[in-house]
Amino acid sequence: MTLNLELLILLMAAITFSCRYLFFMNSLPITLGPKVQALLKYTAPSVLTAMWVPIVFFGHETIEESFITSPFLYAGILTVIASLKIKNTLAVVVIGMSSFLLLQWLI
Repeated sequence: MTLNLELLILLMAAITFSCRYLFFMNSLPITLGPKVQALLKYTAPSVLTAMWVPIVFFGHETIEESFITSPFLYAGILTVIASLKIKNTLAVVVIGMSSFLLLQWLI
């Protein structure tokens, strides 16, 4: 790595740490309103959706590979069904990963 890249990584880490530290330290009196708190509840699902949508819908490596035979699609469907039936997050993650590995091996 070059010196510029290392400096850039250190600066990004410092900026991220300082932004988060300002909100978590007790001496800064910041209170969020109820509307902002309600909107922040959608942050985690939004980030997770931004991560899984490209994987499921564009996860196939080549153009020749059909979307219908993609193990990403079927494992995603099984994971959604499991998450609706089971409320244990760890179990849903294990079911989703195992179903993907099994489907990848079968297809």
